Amino acid sequence: MLLRALRTGEPMNIVIAVLAAAFLVFCVIPLHEFAHAWAADRQGDDTPRNSGRLTLSPMAHVDPIGAVLIALIGFGWGKPTPVNPRNFRNQRWGEVLVAAAGPASNLLLGWLFLFIEAVVMHISAIQGSILQMSIATFFEYSATISIFLGVLNLLPIPMFDGWHILEGFLPNGSKAREWVWRNQRTLYIVIIVLLFTGILSYPVSALSEFVIRFFSWLSALPFGG
Repeated sequence: MLLRALRTGEPMNIVIAVLAAAFLVFCVIPLHEFAHAWAADRQGDDTPRNSGRLTLSPMAHVDPIGAVLIALIGFGWGKPTPVNPRNFRNQRWGEVLVAAAGPASNLLLGWLFLFIEAVVMHISAIQGSILQMSIATFFEYSATISIFLGVLNLLPIPMFDGWHILEGFLPNGSKAREWVWRNQRTLYIVIIVLLFTGILSYPVSALSEFVIRFFSWLSALPFGG
């Protein structure tokens, strides 16, 4: 996001990108991790609460390296929320719900940002002004990365929440599950290489664009769009 803004050379775009990145690092990522913690707590696991993670405070969730990467390339992470599936009331589906809570928070927040953008674009008092375009661009940037992170985390591969969701649907003793856990470190390296080379970003961006268009359409409905 920030790199894209820097390429435009427009000071306003750069300022908005920096503000959006800061908002995502200190609000969106903490909400993602808090959602995991809250879901785990609701499932009977007090590990996140005892670890001080059942909070929206950014300091409890922000990872410095992940934060910098989010600002620069739109991909990063927060501190993983510690959970103990053995404490879940329903160990199988509890893990699915806890894993899904994080990406769901990103997608819902992205939708909210797009709705706010739609509201701003229909405020006649600031129609066509720099203020209107700046606010709209801010929420557009925020929605784009929030939805991208949500879609990325739903990928059914190790390192992402989507894998833990998929695990809930796999039978105990599944060969696929065992193979993944045996080769976990290698898969992590491959995934990181695919992300930093941009190979994995293309399909994720395509899926994100589809979600963004759908949410934008929903957001425009109250205004006759």
